Amino acid sequence: MARHFEIVVPGRQMVVTAELLENAAPITCEVFWEGIGPPWKESLHHGRETGPELWCFVAPPSEELPYENSTVFPDPGDILYYHYIQPPTRDGKKVFDIGIYYGRGCSKLRQGWIPGNLFARVTSREDIKKLEAVAAELLTVNAMDVVLQRRGT
Repeated sequence: MARHFEIVVPGRQMVVTAELLENAAPITCEVFWEGIGPPWKESLHHGRETGPELWCFVAPPSEELPYENSTVFPDPGDILYYHYIQPPTRDGKKVFDIGIYYGRGCSKLRQGWIPGNLFARVTSREDIKKLEAVAAELLTVNAMDVVLQRRGT
């Protein structure tokens, strides 16, 4: 049975459910699952450069992640785990975040293409519409609180 997690935006009373793609990205799924137990609280942002994307930082993994099931062209509902080194203008630190796509997007930033591990998916069209509504609001504000938690917690 597949594991699921929730994307909760407390200020909007919104909950979206995503399914882990454990067969396609088993290491990434396990790292993410461990990172959200206890629930992970962060700021949610709009990925203005990459198109229809919401993103937030995630806990750094305990060991280096491989690229698995990677893509630079996510579809609506896809959730990508990014792990890359920032460009030199930003101290060259390692970044760990997820991109939650509510439309067809691309992982291209000013510094070039950034592949992400496709490890989860929102499959409900109703939930994708909820993400679209949050995205519209995020275009007018800097950030919103978000909680990533295992389903049922």
